[in-house]
Amino acid sequence: MTSILNQSEIYSRGDQQVWKGRVDGIEREWMRWHQLIDCVDLSVRPDLHQAVTLLGFCSDKGVSRNRGRLGAKDGPAAIRRVLANLPVHFSDELKLKDAGDISINDNDLEASQEVLGRALKIILEQGGFPIVLGGGHEVTYGHYLGIRDFLKDRNESLGIINLDAHLDIRNLNEGKGNSGTGFYQIAQDRSQNNHQFRYLAIGIQEISNTKGLFAYAREKNAQIIERKNICNERLSAIQKEIQDFSHSVDYVYLTIDLDVFAAPYAPGVSAPAFNGIVPDALFFRLYESILSLPNLKSMDLAELNPYFDIDSRTAKLASDLIFRFVNRF
Repeated sequence: MTSILNQSEIYSRGDQQVWKGRVDGIEREWMRWHQLIDCVDLSVRPDLHQAVTLLGFCSDKGVSRNRGRLGAKDGPAAIRRVLANLPVHFSDELKLKDAGDISINDNDLEASQEVLGRALKIILEQGGFPIVLGGGHEVTYGHYLGIRDFLKDRNESLGIINLDAHLDIRNLNEGKGNSGTGFYQIAQDRSQNNHQFRYLAIGIQEISNTKGLFAYAREKNAQIIERKNICNERLSAIQKEIQDFSHSVDYVYLTIDLDVFAAPYAPGVSAPAFNGIVPDALFFRLYESILSLPNLKSMDLAELNPYFDIDSRTAKLASDLIFRFVNRF
């Protein structure tokens, strides 16, 4: 492509041919997403103001390093197939853009994360709201690199909300990151650059994390809301914790690991959780409280593995999470 992304061989622009679906009419009230999506090339720095901008991260190299089951690299395509047929309910002012995919070249995860960071920074600089479609949860570190560089000259603070069964704060293995090390890498980078590490993890399970991971996360002042404590009686307290967390930072980044959900609803993930969150009215009240944060500036969805999905349940759940966000506009 061009020198803007530097590693053009692992960036492919949005492809209009990907967006196909049913046509019920050409008037807006009958339209579906595939009729309105605009595919763009980030290398030419398109105008993205008032645009929700999708970007795929086609990687499961981090999952492989983490000894998980492979297939998440095809998650972005699976999500797009569902999104294509969603009905248009969002306002006329909102634009939908597809900025294409970042893929892995020569098994070089670190280079791909850097390219993802550069692409994400372009989206933010051009006024877009990025939604990155994973891919393994190694997407987190690449997403973070883009936010970090975007905020570098703005003197703004960052807070990350992670919906996940796992803390993903494990140490590097032989100096290399994987799908479970993202927040360790971020914590190290924040410390090295004299920035505060602000991390709120929601849906965490004891069965999925060692005592050492909990201890390290608390040592880093991470806020943890465990799955067992997400209930109607505690909903108001959790919503207040989310709001207080948001008020303490300038930029909120939301990352959703789909394995936070119970396996019957999200069977197509790298590491299914039999007792995860049920996507019911309680969860969506919690989710809406995150979406309503005025300083929520970007998000991603990770770990969709279409090869283990059943009737596209996980892809449909991921798409519903995006649908609810987009319809706020």
